[in-house]
Amino acid sequence: MYKRFSKNLRIARKLRRVTQAELAAAVGVSRNTVSSWENGVTEPNLTALKTISDYLDVSLDDLFGR
Repeated sequence: MYKRFSKNLRIARKLRRVTQAELAAAVGVSRNTVSSWENGVTEPNLTALKTISDYLDVSLDDLFGR
């Protein structure tokens, strides 16, 4: 499931022309953390997921490919 999330997160971020650093600042994490999410190494917590969803204006269903 998180492999799909990782791919969808990267796509959503790039479609909105947001850098990893910009997303990281909005969520309150490091750029390396965003990179880890996009590479499927780690998973964001629920608070971060909500912030990502709001910042990128994309639903959680879209991020998880539902």
